[in-house]
Amino acid sequence: MLDVVLPQFNLGAAAVALGLCRAVVAATATHLKSARFEHLGQSLGESLPTLRAQLAMMQIETDGLAARLDDLVEHLERPRDTTLLRVLETKAAAGDIAIGVASTAMRVCGGAAFSKHMIIERLFRDAHAGAVMAPTGDVLREFIARAVLGMPLF
Repeated sequence: MLDVVLPQFNLGAAAVALGLCRAVVAATATHLKSARFEHLGQSLGESLPTLRAQLAMMQIETDGLAARLDDLVEHLERPRDTTLLRVLETKAAAGDIAIGVASTAMRVCGGAAFSKHMIIERLFRDAHAGAVMAPTGDVLREFIARAVLGMPLF
């Protein structure tokens, strides 16, 4: 399981989390460009640098997750001593990042994010669902710590 199933499953789960992050960033950017302060004649994105900064952080986290997935693929193609750690770390990190990016989008988009006409609320739920799918982030963190300490995983 550790050599075949878990690496592929964790890679796939992390790739889904990356897709969620990308969709959340795109939906948030669309909202910031289209929602307007009519009295100013500007979009939310044009008017509020704090929202732009949060969108930037969402993009940075998403790009970091993409780099982590690339690193895992490289480890799976050319296994080394750190491969098992990468397998464990990637899904745990992906779940946390997807939840963080989606949570930020909910704040950035405000009440509109809770509306069914926007995709963000569904992506928020999907991000949370992925993080609790076995092996959960908590279980993976336990395995990671055991591996770092040189303890058996089971």
